[in-house]
Amino acid sequence: MTSRAIEMPSAGSSAPAGLTQAEAERRLARYGRNEVAPPPPTPLHRRVLAQLRDPLIMVLLGAALLTIAIGDHPDAVVIGLVVVFNTTVGVAQEVRADRAVAALSALSAPHARVRRDGEAYEVSAALVVPGDSLLLGEGDIIAADADLAEASALLMDESMLTGESEPVAKTTGDTVSAGTVVVRGRGVATATATGSASALGRIAALLDGEHAPTPLQRRLASLGRVLAAVTLALCVLFFALGLVRGLGVSTMAVTAISLAVAAVPESLPAVVTLALALGARRMAARGALIRRLPAVETLGSVSVLATDKTGTLTEGRMVVQHVWTTSGAADVSGSGYEPHGDLTRAGRPLTPEQLRPLQELLTTAALCNDASLKPPQSGSDAWTAVGDPMEAALLAAAAKARCPGPAELHLACPRIGEAPFDSLRKRMTTLHHLPDGNVLICLK
Repeated sequence: MTSRAIEMPSAGSSAPAGLTQAEAERRLARYGRNEVAPPPPTPLHRRVLAQLRDPLIMVLLGAALLTIAIGDHPDAVVIGLVVVFNTTVGVAQEVRADRAVAALSALSAPHARVRRDGEAYEVSAALVVPGDSLLLGEGDIIAADADLAEASALLMDESMLTGESEPVAKTTGDTVSAGTVVVRGRGVATATATGSASALGRIAALLDGEHAPTPLQRRLASLGRVLAAVTLALCVLFFALGLVRGLGVSTMAVTAISLAVAAVPESLPAVVTLALALGARRMAARGALIRRLPAVETLGSVSVLATDKTGTLTEGRMVVQHVWTTSGAADVSGSGYEPHGDLTRAGRPLTPEQLRPLQELLTTAALCNDASLKPPQSGSDAWTAVGDPMEAALLAAAAKARCPGPAELHLACPRIGEAPFDSLRKRMTTLHHLPDGNVLICLK
């Protein structure tokens, strides 16, 4: 097992001592890795057979065999090309979607801080086992379901499990779930469930199961069955009438087969597949991932859409748009957590005299603040936040007002004490040492 030691503040005597490395390895062998086992990969031949089992494709395959039987090789080649095109597009879409879904697993917690052998280590989240002592801090993604042994002003973002955008306060004795995020505060927790036994694992289990056919698939399957039955009935009738009129058996057999081939709409599967592929491409350009092509049409049959709000109808982020002081108000431009924008009044830029009281207000909000803003990472152009969304929005507004940055503020006015926000006081208070020796009290 690979890990590296990290420095952590000394814990109180009530903190769990944690497991030994030997015990952690023994439990890892017993309970398995802390990850949801992915479904076994679908072999390529099974994907191809699934595409060929479509009733309309089976009708085309039957038509191809009949054209070969009567020696009409050009038509057989055309029908074969249609089947190959349809199957290739369907299989390629499924493979691309499965690869994209597998890449989403990178969103899970990659590392966790644990206490083992009396020391703090950073290990892969997959190596966390039940009984591990997890060390939690702002921005951490919880690696396993756990019970809190210690909690200091701990605030959790549980939106990925509950859909609720408001952070939830946690105290000693409460439980935290795998996949949730520490918005503020610190804590120590004892892991109780990992892998498929965790909250995320149980949710993943609900996603397994057979896929019901979509409305489009049911309609095409019905069309294929009706078409095959009608074609077969007409061919038998045509063959019988020919024999009654005294025509040769071989002649009528070739004629009946030709009629069956002519009745099959060879281009229909190709047209349907091409239309669905174009729809999947347009949806992918808008950030929607289509795992199976027929699902593109399914949304058109939806009558009721049930959804949570955070991350679906909303982004789970906040932004300051208006600021009020006794000397006047101002509008704040910009979006998201990007610290770029302007403060205006009645559409006009503020003068230095008008801006000064707003800067004092937002500087106080930046000092009485535990959040931080992170610049865009590789592959993204969006600023992100660690901490409470409201505090992050206040930091962005302070930057737009040209206030000193958090690092400069903390250096000039170091925090020497705080009273965290709680449900009784409904406020947060911080104490800061000023260069002149006085103490600045900031309240939010």
